[in-house]
Amino acid sequence: SERSVPRPDGKESRMIEKGVQDKTEPARGSTAVGVPRRRSATPWHLYKPGQGVRVRWGTAGGLGVIALGLARFAYDQLQYVGNLWVRTFIPVALLVVSGWLIFWLVGQNRKFVDFLIATEGELKKATWPSRREVIGATKVVIATVFALAALLFVFDTFFMLFFEAIGVLRVGALDRLFGGGAG
Repeated sequence: SERSVPRPDGKESRMIEKGVQDKTEPARGSTAVGVPRRRSATPWHLYKPGQGVRVRWGTAGGLGVIALGLARFAYDQLQYVGNLWVRTFIPVALLVVSGWLIFWLVGQNRKFVDFLIATEGELKKATWPSRREVIGATKVVIATVFALAALLFVFDTFFMLFFEAIGVLRVGALDRLFGGGAG
């Protein structure tokens, strides 16, 4: 049930008592039944602040590096423009627009922010190998690469000798391999 409660500014507000569900339909633009969606008055509000902070900062940093590269590219391409103001204004404008787009994407775009938050949640579930495990796995990879290289050398030498013996190849394989070339 609802009842009116006076506020300190003299106006009255509606209050829903606990334990009683409101059966009204959700208002247009609301997120829950009877609860209007709060919109920030500033264009600088963040969607779900405090969630996915590490992934947001990492994404914003990576996109920032790309934006700096874009501005540098534009500056380099405009090096022959005689007017210094134009040559400087365009890269700075690109940086400002890129910065705003990065902020919008990483801070306000609901779908992308939800994706980043979910990504950070999945990364927290991952098990990361210890230093000892990484060193062990690296040793296995290096040993495997050397064993494969030796095996390929043996097979390559065998086929080279075989094709030279049947007269298909004429390169002097034994002389090239074991130093019996022209002196």
